[in-house]
Amino acid sequence: MLPAGANPATTRRAFTGVYEFDDLQPDTPHEITVTANGETQKLETRTLPDAIPDDLDRWFNVLLVSCFHQAEDRGGLASTIVSQMSAMTKPHLTFLAGDQVYLDLPTLQNFPDDMRWLADKFERDYVLNWAGPLAYTGVLKAAPSVSVPDDHEYWNNFPHASTIVQNSWSEGSREHWRLAAAAMFEGFQLPYPAKVGEAIEIDVKPLAFFLADTRTDKDPDRKFTMSLAERQQLDRWVTRVIDEKKFGVFLSGQSLFRTPARPLAGVESDYAVGDYELPDYGDFPEIVTSLRRLADAGRPVLCLTGDVHWGRVVTAQNVATSRMSFAEVISSPASLVSTVGVDQAKKIINVIGGLFGKKNDWPRHSSPEKPPDFLASNVLGKAFHCEQVGKLPSGDYPQRGNHVAMLSFRQHAGGVELLIKYWPISPDARIGRPVEMKAIDLTNA
Repeated sequence: MLPAGANPATTRRAFTGVYEFDDLQPDTPHEITVTANGETQKLETRTLPDAIPDDLDRWFNVLLVSCFHQAEDRGGLASTIVSQMSAMTKPHLTFLAGDQVYLDLPTLQNFPDDMRWLADKFERDYVLNWAGPLAYTGVLKAAPSVSVPDDHEYWNNFPHASTIVQNSWSEGSREHWRLAAAAMFEGFQLPYPAKVGEAIEIDVKPLAFFLADTRTDKDPDRKFTMSLAERQQLDRWVTRVIDEKKFGVFLSGQSLFRTPARPLAGVESDYAVGDYELPDYGDFPEIVTSLRRLADAGRPVLCLTGDVHWGRVVTAQNVATSRMSFAEVISSPASLVSTVGVDQAKKIINVIGGLFGKKNDWPRHSSPEKPPDFLASNVLGKAFHCEQVGKLPSGDYPQRGNHVAMLSFRQHAGGVELLIKYWPISPDARIGRPVEMKAIDLTNA
């Protein structure tokens, strides 16, 4: 994918390498030093523990991050905030839940329909996002990280044609873009030896994480959002979690707690330019039915995602047993991408509102959507009633604005306690204080 006429020996490229270290012990600090072309960099990191703690003062911490637009974080604030929080509550693991890059920007700019040109552009985007000044570096250094892709790792509403991305209007152009974007995702984000489209499984007893790629293999005809092989992998994982009496954590690029897209202006997608949601795909019933097996076996399911540009915590109670069967945590965005025209209008309205005492701290951000009354009611009926967690006395919810979320796990007799803390990414100390949510108890029935 080198540009036309380029000499591989002299063309500057980004390279990734895989290095394996044998006989490492769990939960042990290490310093890794890399020297290349006379430049030396050091990384202080720690191996994962083999189990989450049961001590009263110790936790297993997972940082949940999604939706980072580097151009909107000109001060490198996300890296600074994560570095500061790491000094107080060090994450053991980071989940990057999609839209780590926005390859389809600038909006409305038509790119050449040339795979090599696109690959070169995407590579530069990644290098700027990963290692450039004021980039994602503080987030990536905080802890070992695992990524899943969402649409902006490709283009808005991938694999479907987008009204604002000209390169998506023909099948050939979409294929050129897909190949170039997939190569960059493999090089920069995919953990070895996983393959694009596969789920990644990580166990830290008694937690079993399943990080699903619900984007790469989406069917253009909306028959499925996961490949058959990944769906079978999910079924095997569910069976294993039940047999081993673990607690399942399911991470996806989009929320399971959504309703199908609404037709508008003759286009079957929200607002005609928005994204199809997981319930819009033919295998959604199979996915939620698989996860229900965990709930039916008395193993509450924790779902994690990003994508939607607001944060939210939801629990779903089994109506028949009054026990919590599902919980979902959304963390989005770390740095909100600009929406041409809309953002400018919101800022003007906010300035006018400020003259009358109604100024909004986050004028460009949306408040979290109300969850559906019942989880996947088109599949599960009214079996699991949903309730949003964290309402403030003002009536608003605290997960508005740029933020990341820290999930802290601790074992107790019969289950796992989960604390959720949202960290706003803002230089304003008044709105930059972390918000701790009500604890969630994952207890086996």
